[in-house]
This record gives sequence, C-alpha cells and structure tokens, in this order.
Amino acid sequence: MPEPYAGEKTEPATPRRREEVRKKGQVAKSADLNSSIVLLAAMFALYFLMPGFMRLLADLTRSYLENAATMRLDPDSVQALMIRMLAQTGEFFIPFMLIILSAALLANVIQVGFNLSGYPLMPRLEKLSPAAGFRRMFSARALAELMKSILKVIIVGAIAYITVRAEFEKLASLMIVDMWGAWIFFGKLCFTLGIRIAIVFLALGLADYGFQRYQFEQDIKMTKEEVRQEIKDFEGDPQIRARIRRVRRQMAISRMMAEVPRAHVVVTNPTSLAVALRYEMQKMEAPVVVAKGARLMAERIREVAVSNGVPIVENAPLAHTLYKSVEVNAQIPENLYRAVAEVLAYVYQIDRRSQQRWASLSDMAAG
Repeated sequence: MPEPYAGEKTEPATPRRREEVRKKGQVAKSADLNSSIVLLAAMFALYFLMPGFMRLLADLTRSYLENAATMRLDPDSVQALMIRMLAQTGEFFIPFMLIILSAALLANVIQVGFNLSGYPLMPRLEKLSPAAGFRRMFSARALAELMKSILKVIIVGAIAYITVRAEFEKLASLMIVDMWGAWIFFGKLCFTLGIRIAIVFLALGLADYGFQRYQFEQDIKMTKEEVRQEIKDFEGDPQIRARIRRVRRQMAISRMMAEVPRAHVVVTNPTSLAVALRYEMQKMEAPVVVAKGARLMAERIREVAVSNGVPIVENAPLAHTLYKSVEVNAQIPENLYRAVAEVLAYVYQIDRRSQQRWASLSDMAAG
C-alpha cells in the first residue's frame, strides 16, 4: 500500500480540533432527519388537536351567522370581534406551534446536543466569491443533494398515489355524505398520507444522518503535520519544555541539598548511593528522607554532610532499600523502622561520647 502524502488528511481529528469546529457550528447534522421528526410531531398534533379546532370553527361560524343581522360594523366592534377570534383560534395554534418548536429543538439536540454558535451568521468574503459558489453548485455534495431531492419527490408521489388509490372507491360516495363527514374522511386520508410520508422520511433521515457523520469525519481529518503542530502548540516547544524541566530539577536539587545540613545521619553504600535522614521525636511519627542521590549527587550529599558535621554511616543494604523505595520528604515504611532505629541509636551514641570527650577536654584545659 503506498504511503500517504505529507499534505494528505489521513489522521482522525483530535479532541481540540473537534472542539474548534463545533464552536464554528460545523457539526454532523441531517436536515432530513429534522424534517421527518417535525412532520411526525405535526401529524400527531393535528390528530389530537384538529377535532377540537373543527368544533371551535363550527361554533364560531354558527355564532357569527346567527348574530350577523344584529352585529354592528363600526371600528370598535370589528376590532373586538378580531381580538375575540384570535383569542379563540389561539387555543389551537399556540399548542400546535409549541409542539412543532419542541420537536424541532429535540431533533437538533438529539443530533448535536446543545451548541449555540453565531459563527455561521458572521459575514465572510469567501461567501461572496463567484468561483467558490460555482464550486459548491457543481460539487459532488451538491449532486448528491440533487439526487436525494429527486428521490424524495418520487417517494412522496408514490406514497400519495398508493394511499389515494386505496381510498379511491370511497371518494365517489362523498357526494351523498354531509360536509362534516367529508371533512372527517379527508382529514383521515391526509393524516394517513402524512404519517406514511413521515415514517419513510424518518428512515431516509436516519440513513442521511449516518452519511453526514461519515462525511463530517472525513472533512475534519487532519494531516500528520497538523497533528504535530497542534501537539506543539498545546504542550509548548520541546526545547522550552526541556529547559523548564531542567530549571525545576535544579530547584528541587537545591531545596534537597539545603535540607542535608539539618539531617541527623547520611546512610551510604559507601560511594554510589547516599540517603539523608532526619528524625525529630517530638514532631515526627517516623524518620523522613530529606535527600537522596546516586553517583555524583551522592558525592555532593556526602560533601555537604561532612562540611556540616552530619554523621555518615555505611550500610549498603539499607542505603539501597531507602533509595529505591522511599521518595524525598516521605517517611520510611514500617518494615525499615528497626534498621533505621539501629543506625540512629548508633549515631546518638557516638554523638553522646563525643560530647562527653569534649567536656573532659574542656575540664582538663580549665584545670
């Protein structure tokens, strides 16, 4: 298989790229799926609301015809009549519009979630380019949309023909049916036709949504160079990151070396490892490793310890265990209590003998 070109978009979009295109309003969405859901909601809304609306229209018509002879036709009465009609018909249209609006919002939320973006509404010069317009008109996507529209027209025509043909014999009997019966017949016929079209459009919408998601994933793919550049922008320049790590490491070493003079003992193995311990009985539950190092760092710890009078004890197994298992500024584990206690006891014993010898020498000098 041939290797892709450097500028070819072969890499899946990163989370950062997805967030950027989402902020611009570029999401995988099918307008056909929205239309089918809205159409289904409209059909069911009409099914439940239309009988009441028809009764309301009949009552209004009967009322106005009965009072037509006594009705005044001045501006005030006509205005009051129009307000009354709007209020009464609003009992149908307001719930109907709320159902349609809720269905449209639900269709969008199902596909893309809550995503408010004003970027598509911003004026951009590239939208005014005739060349770009011609490219969009004669692109593969435009051809696919044209074929999809033709297919929908054919499907709607076929469904309408099949539905009406099945009821064709009943149409002739409408001549002997009253107006209310004719309205009921045509209402049921329209509802059946609308439901069938909505179900077929829902299937087409689901298929179109799958295609739109696939096309969206292809459109937002990135080149290898774009992925590398994004990582570089997000994490920073590698040289700068390396310098920051060096500075942080130097600062940590400086803080660690500053703790060595306060240590009570340095355990070595004896040359390649050094671990400095401090234990204050009244403040600490267990001894704490205040510094540790290997090779050159171990040598520096020993030098600082010697220059500050910190005792150095050679214990290779203990030094190796402390270096491997205990981090700086951490207490030693319980399994090392005995070994460390023996080292500290030895140091305290040496320190007490030194103090006693120094006191004897002082007495001799004074005598």
